Amino acid sequence: MFINIHTHHPTNKHIEIANLPTSQTSIFYSYGIHPNEADSTTVIPTNYIAENIISIGEIGLDKLIQTNINQQIKIFKEQLIISEELKLPVVLHCVKAWNEAHQIKKELNIQQPWIFHGFRKTSLLDSILNSKTKISIGTAILYDKKLQDCLTEIPLNHLFLETDDDKGITIEEVYTKVSTIKKLSLQELKKEIHNNFINTFKNVKLA
Repeated sequence: MFINIHTHHPTNKHIEIANLPTSQTSIFYSYGIHPNEADSTTVIPTNYIAENIISIGEIGLDKLIQTNINQQIKIFKEQLIISEELKLPVVLHCVKAWNEAHQIKKELNIQQPWIFHGFRKTSLLDSILNSKTKISIGTAILYDKKLQDCLTEIPLNHLFLETDDDKGITIEEVYTKVSTIKKLSLQELKKEIHNNFINTFKNVKLA
C-alpha cells in the first residue's frame, strides 16, 4: 500500500490526499488557501469542511510571490486556527519563510501536526525536526543529490512521500528511490510511512 501525502493528480490506485480544488476523485482531500490566493480569498468557514477532508492545506507562506507577506500571514493564522478547532493536520507550503512560520507555530501554540511538503531546503532540517514538524519528500529525490544526502538524516518516523503536481513521476518511483537511499526494503518503507499516517491522521480509518 503506497501513501501519497500530497498530490494534484490522484490515481485512485493508492491512499492519496488530493489537493483541492484541482482534484475531485480521491477518497481523501486537503483544503486550504494557498499563499498565491491570500489576497483575493476569504478563509473557508468551518461548517463547509467535508468528512473526507482530512487536512488543511496546502497553506503557508511564500516570499517569492507577489502577495503581500503580511496578508499571507493573516490568512495563514486564520487557517491554523481552523486546523486547531477541527483537529486536522496541516500540509505546509513554505518558501523562504520558515523562520516566520516557525515563530507563528510557537506564538499560536499549535498542537496539530504540520507536514512540510515538497521539502528541499536541506539547511533547515534540524530546525524543522526540532519543531516536531513532519517532512514530506517529493519527486526531487530522484535527481537532487543534496536532498538525497539529507534524506539519510531524516528519521523514518518524521517522513512522508508525495508527488505534488508532478505528472511524470509516480509515487512508486519515489518510494523505490527512498528505499534504496534508506537501505530498506520497499515493504519496510511502506510499513513505516503507513505507521506515520496512522499516528498523524488519528481520526482517519484506513481499510
